[in-house]
Amino acid sequence: MAGQGQILKYCIGIVMAVLLTHECVVETLDLPETSIDLELSYIDGQLRHRIPRSADSELLEFIVVIEVNASQAVVIEQIRASLASITFPLQLDNSTEVTAANITTVCQPNESEYQCVCEDGYAWSYNNCQTYVPCGDIRFGSCGCINGVPSDGEMCVLESELPFTDFLFEIELESTSISVIDEMRRFLQNINLPLQLDEVVEVLDVDITTVCNFNDSGYKCVCEDQYLWPCEKCKEYGSCDGITNNTCSCINDIPSDRQFCQTVSEITNCGQQPSVPVEYLTEIQIDAENPAIIDLLRQRLMFFSLPYTISDSTNITEINITTVCSLNETQYQCKCEGLFVWPNDTCHSYEACDVITDGSCTCINALPIDGQFCQLKEVQPSDYVIDLDVRFFDLFLISNLRNLFTNISLPLTLSNSINITDIDVTTVCGLNGTEYECNCEQNHVWPSDTCRAYQVCDSIVGGTCGCIQALPSEGPLCQRDINECEDAVSVCGQYSDCINIIGSHMCSCWSGFNTFNKDSPVSRNNSCQDINECLFSPSVCGPNSICTNQLGSYNCSCLDGFTATVSSFPISNDNTCTDVHECLNTLEVCGPNSYCTNSIGGYNCSCLSGFTVTESSEPVSTSNPCNVTLPLTEYLIEIQINSMDSSITDQLRNLLMFFSLPYTISDSTNITEINITTVCSLNETQYQCKCEGLFVWPNDTCHSYEACDDITDGSCTCINALPIDGQFCQVLPSKYVIDIDVRFFDSFLVGLLTEYRQKYQPAFDSEKQH
Repeated sequence: MAGQGQILKYCIGIVMAVLLTHECVVETLDLPETSIDLELSYIDGQLRHRIPRSADSELLEFIVVIEVNASQAVVIEQIRASLASITFPLQLDNSTEVTAANITTVCQPNESEYQCVCEDGYAWSYNNCQTYVPCGDIRFGSCGCINGVPSDGEMCVLESELPFTDFLFEIELESTSISVIDEMRRFLQNINLPLQLDEVVEVLDVDITTVCNFNDSGYKCVCEDQYLWPCEKCKEYGSCDGITNNTCSCINDIPSDRQFCQTVSEITNCGQQPSVPVEYLTEIQIDAENPAIIDLLRQRLMFFSLPYTISDSTNITEINITTVCSLNETQYQCKCEGLFVWPNDTCHSYEACDVITDGSCTCINALPIDGQFCQLKEVQPSDYVIDLDVRFFDLFLISNLRNLFTNISLPLTLSNSINITDIDVTTVCGLNGTEYECNCEQNHVWPSDTCRAYQVCDSIVGGTCGCIQALPSEGPLCQRDINECEDAVSVCGQYSDCINIIGSHMCSCWSGFNTFNKDSPVSRNNSCQDINECLFSPSVCGPNSICTNQLGSYNCSCLDGFTATVSSFPISNDNTCTDVHECLNTLEVCGPNSYCTNSIGGYNCSCLSGFTVTESSEPVSTSNPCNVTLPLTEYLIEIQINSMDSSITDQLRNLLMFFSLPYTISDSTNITEINITTVCSLNETQYQCKCEGLFVWPNDTCHSYEACDDITDGSCTCINALPIDGQFCQVLPSKYVIDIDVRFFDSFLVGLLTEYRQKYQPAFDSEKQH
C-alpha cells in the first residue's frame, strides 16, 4: 500500500504542476479569478503481466483516474497543452514511471444543465447515453456527448473497449417455387449493408446459404456460392456431386439437425480440428543515416510482386514503409509515409511537428519509446451539394446556362481530393405580370411544405409540385425528384414495368404475368408471377394438342398423327388439331404390296394376300416392306463317308455337335439340321450297319438283310449287310391316337364326324400296318 500511496503522490504532483502552470497563464492573461476543485481516485491492481525484471518480481501497471473541476474553459485547454508538453514515459523513481496521461471527459455547464463531451478516441457507453439523454446521435451503441454528469463518477471509455455483441441469425424459408428463391436473391443483392436497424443494432451481412428442392428421387439440398456441406454431412446423406477436399455442394436429403451449408472457414476436415487462418503483422526496423537508402528501398518495394509465397500456408500480402525517422540537429523527427499517420495520443505525447488534423498528425519530434510506428489512416470521402442561386430573368441566358452545363465533362476534377460529379439547373423564377413564378427544371420538384406554403401554379401530385407563385424567402430550391423506378425489381418486384411519376411511381405486370393477390396493386410484396396458361379450362390449345408453359407465355403443338387445320397459323381453340389421313398414299406410308388402314391419330399397315413382311418381329413400313410369299421346299441330302477307321466317325460326331444351325447358304437356302444316320463296319467276314440316334431300319430291310438285334414295332437298328439300294437308316415314325370327345347332341354334327371317320379310317389303318 505504501507503493500505491507513493504513485498517487507523484500523480498529484504532476497535476499540481499543470495547475500551477495554468495559474501563471491566468495571471499573464489577466483573466477573471478561476476556482478549481481537485478530486483524485485510482484503480490499482495487477492489470497485465509484462516481462519480469527478476525471478521474484513482476511489473505492476496502475491506472490513476484524476478528476479536475474547473469553471473556465481556458483551464481545460491549458491542461491539454501542459499534458502535451510532458515527455512520456515520465520516470518517477527506479521502479515507477508514468507512461501516459490523457483527458477523457470534459463537462461544462450549458445554460441550465451540464454537457459531458468525450475527447477523441473515447465515447459514452449505451447505458449512459440512454440515462442522461445524448446531445447528439447514438451511433453503434455509443455517443460522444450526454446532458448530465454520471452520478457514479464514470468517465468516457476507449471506443475499442465498448461492449459489442455479434449475432448470427439463420432463417429457413419454405417455398416450392424456384422463382421465389430467385426473387429473394435479387432482393438481398439490392440491400445496402451494413443496414442500421436502430441505435445499437446493424445488419452486417445477409446471404442465402442453402436451397432444397424435391424431385422424383427425393430432396436434394444444394449450397449457394461460397458455401459448402461439411464432410460428415456429405457421407451421412450421400453427395450428389462428389466429395472434393472433404466437402461437397449437394446432398441427397434435408439434414435432420436442420444445419445449413457453411463457409469454408467454418468447415473442419473429417475428424480434425478446424484450421483457423492466422494473420501476422511484421514490423522491420532499418537503421540508415543516408536518405538515399530509403529512396532505394522505396523503388525496390514498388517492383516487388505480391502476394509472395513463402510456403503452402504462408504468403506475404503487403509490404509498406510506414515511418522514417531522421536526426534533425539535436533531436529526432519521425515522419509517416503514404497513407500512414500518428494517432492522436502519440501526436500529443511527442510534440507534433505538423498540424494535428482529425485527431492525427504525420510528424512527431521524437522516437516513440514503445517502438510504435505510424498507422494506416482510413480516409472517408465527403459528399457536398452546392446550390448556386442565379438572380436574373433573361430566358436566353438560362438557355445558355443549360447548354454550358450540358457540355461540361463530368466528373470534373478540381484537386486530388475534390471532384464535381453532377451539375443541374434546378429552379427558374420569372416575373409573370405582377408576381413571380418559380418553375422546377426537368426531374426536379418543389417539396410538399413549399407547395403548401406558396400558391401552386400547377397541381400537387404525390405531395410535390412543379411551380409556385412566389420567390421562397428561405428554404431549399427545387429538389431532384427521386426516380423510384431506377431499380424496378426492388420497387415493383420481378417481371414488371415501373413508370416514374412526379413524387410517386406506378407498377404493372408484363404480359403473361399476374400478381398473386389480384385485388391489390403490383408491388415488391405483391410481385408478378408467371401465369401457367396450360392449366386453363377449356384448354388454350384445343383438343388433340400439347400445351407447354413458358415464362410469360406458352406453346401449343399437335399430338402425333394430328396437324393444325390452318398450317400457317398457330394452334389455338380457333385453329385446332385435326387427324392426319396417312393412308392417302399407301406406297409412301407402308411400302409396296401392303394395305393401309387409317385410325384417329395414327394408321396400321398389313401385307396383301400372298405377301409377307421382311422382318416378322417388326411392323410393316417402307423400311420393312412386304415381299412375295414363296413355298417352303425341304431337301434331304444324304452324304456317304467311306472310312475303315472308327475314330473318324467319333471326330465327325464331335464336329457336328459344335456346328451352329441354321447355317445360311443364300438368302433363300438354309441348312436346318445335320445328322449321322448310319454307320457300317466290317465284322470279320461281313458288314454290320447300325443306326445312330433316333434313326432305325424299316421292317422290310430288317427281314431282307437279317437283323442283328430285335425287330420291335416293325423296325430294327442293326442289319448284317450293306443295303444294295444304298438306303440308310430312317427317322422312327411317330404314332398318334386322337380321341375326340363331343359334349353335345347335335345329330347333324355327329353325322358329319361319322362321315369323316369312314372316309379317312382306311388310310389310318393302312399307315398303322406299315
